[in-house]
Amino acid sequence: MHCRKIATGMIEATYDSYKYWKDNDELSYELNKYDIPVWSNMDDGVKCAAIEYVYKNRNEIELHSNIVDAWVQATAYFMLYDFAKIIAPDARPELEVFFDDLDFMVEDDILQNRYIQELLGIGSNFTEGF
Repeated sequence: MHCRKIATGMIEATYDSYKYWKDNDELSYELNKYDIPVWSNMDDGVKCAAIEYVYKNRNEIELHSNIVDAWVQATAYFMLYDFAKIIAPDARPELEVFFDDLDFMVEDDILQNRYIQELLGIGSNFTEGF
């Protein structure tokens, strides 16, 4: 992950918010307020488990489609995006600096094409579910 120290701090801040959402009956709203590919297709229980996973692995996680599944990239993106929206609520945060690639944002049927996977360095199980 690029700029790991910054990204880790953002992930930790969103995790703190996540705990607050759970304790204050705001969880479903907060988990579903952004339209993020892959993330939007996950149910709330899977999103919670994915947040826990990314938080637990924040110090060693790599955000490249040949290393992690799409749901990991999407969850990390959600966590970084949520923090960035606090800083710039009216802007669309540019988070590409933290990722080796943003392949999870490519249409699913394209990502499952073996030629595209090889060309972009995408793992064959990248689009598998949580």
